[in-house]
Amino acid sequence: MNRRDELLTSATKLFAERGFDGVSVADLVGDADMSKAAFGYHLESKDHLLIELAEPLLSELEAVVSSYPSRPRWPDEIELMLSDYVDVLLRHRDIVIWVDADKAVQSHPIVGERLRRNHQAMRRALRGDSRSSASRIISSSVLGAIWRPMKSLPDVDIETNKDAVLAAALAVASALRT
Repeated sequence: MNRRDELLTSATKLFAERGFDGVSVADLVGDADMSKAAFGYHLESKDHLLIELAEPLLSELEAVVSSYPSRPRWPDEIELMLSDYVDVLLRHRDIVIWVDADKAVQSHPIVGERLRRNHQAMRRALRGDSRSSASRIISSSVLGAIWRPMKSLPDVDIETNKDAVLAAALAVASALRT
């Protein structure tokens, strides 16, 4: 592993433990056993580090939403879209766990905004033309059924239990059809 990758791995671990605001550059370089100058060589700032860590997750989530029609057909396209979405979360579960719980990340002008836009796009795709309060609640609950196990059950092998996560999300989504 190169020094940059060591820094990214260390940052992911520290951010998960203490949150983005709870970790200083001094903490990062200390944990990665590098100098501040080396940090500066690899990354412009702690803020840029956050963006770099979240970028693969954000880009892949955006790709899932954009790869389906704006109103996916029930149930086949919805099920495929949700399955692809869960696959992205599983690939980046270490990032998902802290990003989802970290208020500093949620309010970040780049990362937080992209997460919000992605959630909005997924909710719109799930509810189709409906703008009712009930459909908004249900579509938000579908995302909760997917995101919550990633964070709330760190000891559960979600990948092995992906079908259970999808079944829960689809059960909630089916309320949109009634």
